Amino acid sequence: MTVRIYPGMLDTSKEYFNHGNHVLILSEGMIKKFEEVNDHSELSKILDNEEDLNLLLEKWFGSDTVVKLRTIARCRFGALNFTPDFSKDDSSHDYCECEYRGNCEGENIICKPIVFNGTEISDQEIKLLQELSTNEINTAIADNLGLPIGTLNVNKTKTYQKFGLITKQQLTKDLFLEGLL
Repeated sequence: MTVRIYPGMLDTSKEYFNHGNHVLILSEGMIKKFEEVNDHSELSKILDNEEDLNLLLEKWFGSDTVVKLRTIARCRFGALNFTPDFSKDDSSHDYCECEYRGNCEGENIICKPIVFNGTEISDQEIKLLQELSTNEINTAIADNLGLPIGTLNVNKTKTYQKFGLITKQQLTKDLFLEGLL
């Protein structure tokens, strides 16, 4: 049996994640609330380098830098998964369920499009793959998604091909590791 350890448990990488109404950080083996950590330099660098993001957050929150940085952490990095949000030379954004998706002025500015198995994935594809990873049979999945069974089968085949998937087990494992389950 393989045991996966979350980023930040045994190293200096950082993993931001949402827990209820709080943004937490996992780093150096400790979990802390966002407000308990003084160094958010990685988030500050993003804010400084992305003009559209900075303008939008300025419009929403004025000059409150802490709220701006917490919003970036919540919306762009808020899922707990096995890929560190920030490591020595790299950063990786997450997919977070959001009640405002599709109706948010900050969509694709604060949050970023998600990449799954090396390819950008849409919300519809995420929902389809999440349904396909369950124990439900295809007719029940089609009903859940409001699709005819033939359309489900076509979409399933195209989506499996797009993301290089072969088995349901591989799909489920990949979704889990990417924080999409």
